[in-house]
Amino acid sequence: MNKIRILLCVCMGLCVIPTLNASQSTPFSLSEREHNYLENLVCQSKYNLKANLIKAYVFDASDGSDGKMALAARTSAYVECESHGEFNQKPMRYIDECDLVDKEWDCSPPQLEVVVPINGRDVKMRPWGLTPEKAYDLLYQISTKGLFQGQPLDKAIGNSCDIAKTKDPEIIELDCEAAMSISFWCPQAKITGCPRVLFLSFADKPLKRR
Repeated sequence: MNKIRILLCVCMGLCVIPTLNASQSTPFSLSEREHNYLENLVCQSKYNLKANLIKAYVFDASDGSDGKMALAARTSAYVECESHGEFNQKPMRYIDECDLVDKEWDCSPPQLEVVVPINGRDVKMRPWGLTPEKAYDLLYQISTKGLFQGQPLDKAIGNSCDIAKTKDPEIIELDCEAAMSISFWCPQAKITGCPRVLFLSFADKPLKRR
């Protein structure tokens, strides 16, 4: 199951996001036919765009002995389309993550990725069920709140962040350098500010596409 499908679970109701990092993967060489197929499937057929980047990896299986979720081995490809516009003078593009299943590439619907400035650095932001404007406003507000339970919120955002609405209209889930739950229900707004952070954890590193 790739990250996009997992985050769709978040949008429908909370679920656990598995952890995969660079040390658990090896590059996978795509044939020219596979490269062209992925480019057409994700970028050309839907948006008449070329692919800016396609990378494939084999992820090792994990038996859960490290205290994290047990995962089966899988082969995945990250597809990044060329930019189709700008948001606040930064590029926007569609991205996708595809899995090799029974020798066929299976892709979920492409996701919009927007580069936004946060505290002097570029952050790759992917809004799920929110407009880029609302997602950026939320991310910026969180970045200015300092610490939550002793943890720096700007560090928790990092350089890459998925922002997803849930079934609860007042709760937003962030999958950044850390996992965060944000609430717009703020009965003590003068004390806590609004939106307010409900949960933050660096314990399980989110899945990184690159």
